[in-house]
Amino acid sequence: MTQASRLSIEKQMNKIIITYTEAGLAIAKTIAAGFDVEIFYKDKNVDKVLGDRWSSLETIIFISATGIAVRKIAPLIKDKYTDPAVLVIDDKAKHVISLLSGHIGGANELAIDIAKTIGAEPVITTASDNRGLEALDIYLRDNDFAYNSREALTIIMGAIVNNKKIYLKSYDFAFKYDNFTNNKSEADYAIIQDEGYMINDDKNTLYIIKKKYNMGIGLRRGTDFDVLEKAFHELLRDMDINAKAIKHFASIDIKKDEEALLELCKKYDRELIFYTADELNEVDVSEKSDFVKKITGAYSVSEAAAKLLGGKIILTKKIIDSITFSITEEI
Repeated sequence: MTQASRLSIEKQMNKIIITYTEAGLAIAKTIAAGFDVEIFYKDKNVDKVLGDRWSSLETIIFISATGIAVRKIAPLIKDKYTDPAVLVIDDKAKHVISLLSGHIGGANELAIDIAKTIGAEPVITTASDNRGLEALDIYLRDNDFAYNSREALTIIMGAIVNNKKIYLKSYDFAFKYDNFTNNKSEADYAIIQDEGYMINDDKNTLYIIKKKYNMGIGLRRGTDFDVLEKAFHELLRDMDINAKAIKHFASIDIKKDEEALLELCKKYDRELIFYTADELNEVDVSEKSDFVKKITGAYSVSEAAAKLLGGKIILTKKIIDSITFSITEEI
């Protein structure tokens, strides 16, 4: 794949260590040798740092008493989907405790990694891990699945921990669980794979959506976001594709500052990749446009960009309100 400029809406790497003792500082320096972290040692402004940066932090490591950590973060906690991973290490380096956001935030994995680094024992208290079960939320994240609702995910994860029978309907969901059934009448819970535009809402059913479609977009300078989003949903509705099934967006690099594109990427939490005109012109497309070439330097934007993202082309080109869309599907 050719080199391209990338804009990721995901949270940037941002880890901090907070410690109060000389022994803790020594441990922090050992961790910092292998992890990209910022150390706060006896810092009187740490409460302000936490308050100001909570939503942008990825990981907070306290080398302190657990009580100190709990008091510092308690007013800031929102939910496990947005809170940073929080770990606590005693200043004798005996234990590394995964305190907050063990799964989604990655605290469990990081606790294990840091424990190996400093020769400590990782302390993991999440129910699935302590039962030797694969964590469903981590499986979905690592295998490019979205889902219909956080409430449904929480309910199904609870059913798994309690070994409830779960109806499963899917074609590429390989999550390991011994109590799945293909008989819907046997189960009060369900996991159903569905990439269709509209998905039913049932709190005991987790609808999983494979992120397998890549979308190339070409649009005029200054296109309004509402116009772009309306056209985006019109296209997806016509093709019966769920917005959460889109894996990447792409366009030409002269649109790097196009606000509508950036807002679309941010709202739907997907990576937006930009290609140069030269990169786009290397792609074999169904139709070359001299008009597009004159304006952008590329004979094709949406189709070429979609193809560079990968997958089989399923929509060569469709124009809605002067916005051009192309879609590939990863098989």
